[in-house]
Amino acid sequence: MDIRAILLVGGAGTEGGECSERFGQVPFAFLDVLGISVEGRIVRSLQRFGVSVCSVISDAPAEVAPFADCAVIDSRVPRWHLTGEQFWQAAEETFNHCADDGAELLVVHRIGAYAEVDYEEMIQHHLDHHNAVTQAIDSDGTGLDLFVLSASARLDAAELFQSRLLRLRRESLPFRVAGYVNHLQKAADLRRLAMDGLLARNAVVPQGIEIRPGIWLGRGAQVHRKARVVAPAYIGANAKVRASALVTRGTAIERYGEVDCGTVLENTTVLQFSSVGAGLDAMHCVVGFHRLSHLVRNIEVDIHDTKLVGMVPLSPLSRLAGSTAALFAFIPKEIYQGLVSPFRRKRALRSAEASEEAEPSLEGPALEAPASNSNSTEFPSNFAVVRRYGDH
Repeated sequence: MDIRAILLVGGAGTEGGECSERFGQVPFAFLDVLGISVEGRIVRSLQRFGVSVCSVISDAPAEVAPFADCAVIDSRVPRWHLTGEQFWQAAEETFNHCADDGAELLVVHRIGAYAEVDYEEMIQHHLDHHNAVTQAIDSDGTGLDLFVLSASARLDAAELFQSRLLRLRRESLPFRVAGYVNHLQKAADLRRLAMDGLLARNAVVPQGIEIRPGIWLGRGAQVHRKARVVAPAYIGANAKVRASALVTRGTAIERYGEVDCGTVLENTTVLQFSSVGAGLDAMHCVVGFHRLSHLVRNIEVDIHDTKLVGMVPLSPLSRLAGSTAALFAFIPKEIYQGLVSPFRRKRALRSAEASEEAEPSLEGPALEAPASNSNSTEFPSNFAVVRRYGDH
């Protein structure tokens, strides 16, 4: 049986003047949870049941497009970025195109909610009850934006998309999802999804190696030997945790996230490509994209000071340049002077030989590194630590 899926990202209303199901302008579907985006996890689940994705339609703004890439989706699958009525018109047109192309059933999933669904059971339920459209509901009977449609039911599909998934043309018996469901309406839901994954309450398995019980590290993650990580915790691919930082109580640092020296993270998610500055305490938060959401106080604030919450460059070349600049900014002044002294000394000696009236002082070193002051706190005193961290 030819079964295909249409994924919708967005299309929801607004709440408190801001779009729901988003962190700032980025839909929750595009955010990583323990190493893989919500969208990627849903696509993997569909693929396990033999359902192929035929289109992804999103109403996210163009500036979040770099976060919309999903490695588990075939690159040939079209991705549409549309808003308003065009969003739903594209969904209906995609349905009709798939039906004309030979698809027998279509799964329409607006993300939206993260649900662990047995698609085989849902499809069998749809066929057994001869439904034109079958909607999934959670254990409380709340409807999910997840549907199975017969390709022949074009009028039913048109009614569904034109009503923005709010109305069915004909009544049908819904399918109750027995597995885990998270409606992903607010940042607190995103944080709970990660915590439930760390505690094995759902199928959100951390992507990486469990180096110690309850502590996962992604590929290329770097944790300074003087940092402390307390289980359960997740450090994503190519993330960095610097000296004297503390990561504890279910904290998740997603890919390319950075935590600077002396910062304490407790029950916090650091989103992908986001950095947290030095000497901060972030507790019960979701942090990233120059934004912080405090889960206990239920408030979100924009943070424009990049020393507090910043962004790691998206491109590999920019990240390399940034890391090199940060390394040289971290080198003690005494060591820097020691590196350049031989070159300046040679230049001074050549000048002294060329000048008949050279000053006697030019015969000695032009620059000489001052004696090391072990009590100084202006610069780090152990460059070997920097080298060891950089080579880790």
